[in-house]
Amino acid sequence: MTALNELLILGCGHSEADTLFNNNALVCTAQGNLLLDCGYTIKPALFAQGLTLQDIDAVVITHVHADHVFGLERLANEGRYKFKRKVRLYLQPQLYDELWHQTLKGSLGRNGEGQCELDDYFDVCWIEQNQFEFAGNQYRLHPVTHTPGKACFGIEINGSVFYSGDTLVLPELLEQLAVQWIFHDCTLADWNPVHAPISSLLQHYPEALRKRIFLMSYEDHWAGFSELVAREFAGFAWQGQRLDLNRLNGATG
Repeated sequence: MTALNELLILGCGHSEADTLFNNNALVCTAQGNLLLDCGYTIKPALFAQGLTLQDIDAVVITHVHADHVFGLERLANEGRYKFKRKVRLYLQPQLYDELWHQTLKGSLGRNGEGQCELDDYFDVCWIEQNQFEFAGNQYRLHPVTHTPGKACFGIEINGSVFYSGDTLVLPELLEQLAVQWIFHDCTLADWNPVHAPISSLLQHYPEALRKRIFLMSYEDHWAGFSELVAREFAGFAWQGQRLDLNRLNGATG
């Protein structure tokens, strides 16, 4: 029997969505579970899949926005005081100052034991040369284009899957990657300047590439785009979607 090794979509929603969890995912293996981003809906998103924070062994962050990092406060406190363990945090060095000094330190920098640092809560593992290995899978970070002047990264898994995080279109990068499946940021609105509108994906990506793209980080009114997305892309990513990283022969629900 093949050992468990799958990508589980915990949430696929834009930060303003009311009916969709934050755009976060989990790589589940028999050796440990790696969380891709940890937004403020992480606890109910895990609960919906029969999981808890205790099931998280490691986490990697694509960028510092609330729907991608605010859940780290819960993961830190419950790990330290409830579960008595440190989750491994794979951290791209460019994200450290923004993550700790500008985001988490206000709530985690001082507790009942006194002053604390990030590594008091997490086993911080610095990502070198934008790549790391965890539980038998190989991960590579690629800079993406999201908020101007802000460090943001997409994540390539085993050279077979690309998880974009939040980004605008990336035609040059995606042309270089030989991945089988792509989970790509997509806004269904036309006013947001830092997410990829569906019109830009249609304009910049050829049909053969679009058929390998699952759209994620979308808004609540997604149903009105169902026919278009089914025709032009692999489909919408959905909460509870699972992709077998060992076989990579399609996504199952």
